Amino acid sequence: MDLPTILNVITTAAVVFGVVFAVVEIRTALRARRDQAAMEVIRAVESPEIRLAVGQILELPRDVDPAAINADDEILRAARLVYWAGEMYGSIVFEGVVDLQMLDRIDGGWLRSAWERLRRWIESERPTNPNTGEWWQWLYEMLEANPDPGKTSGAHVFYRGRVRR
Repeated sequence: MDLPTILNVITTAAVVFGVVFAVVEIRTALRARRDQAAMEVIRAVESPEIRLAVGQILELPRDVDPAAINADDEILRAARLVYWAGEMYGSIVFEGVVDLQMLDRIDGGWLRSAWERLRRWIESERPTNPNTGEWWQWLYEMLEANPDPGKTSGAHVFYRGRVRR
């Protein structure tokens, strides 16, 4: 091979390597950005006030009568806070800010359980606002259809000995 051909091969290889390296770096940066955004959103929704409200809602029976929620100002306030969190999570999962499986591992249990308790209350609000609870219901249905593998046996069993990197 002559010198110009060798230089062309080296230049082409350097360009190809540069493009591949750039694509890998961009993907890594986008994933890190998405993960950071997910954690910021989760941190914003995970306020002590919402945690307290979730605790109150989880003490209710499944499919509690909407009248019982509306009759108790404290429970109604808790229901509204939990409803807001469910709507927020549903929309950010749909938009791809938070991965469904990640959310399921972090908060899927209480999101499902709270929906099962507040479902009738939310549905009772829909005649005046058909969009009430739409994203939370979508999220509930997605979590049920595509649960994180650890939900069946428990994370302590399914993920035993594993560390996600």
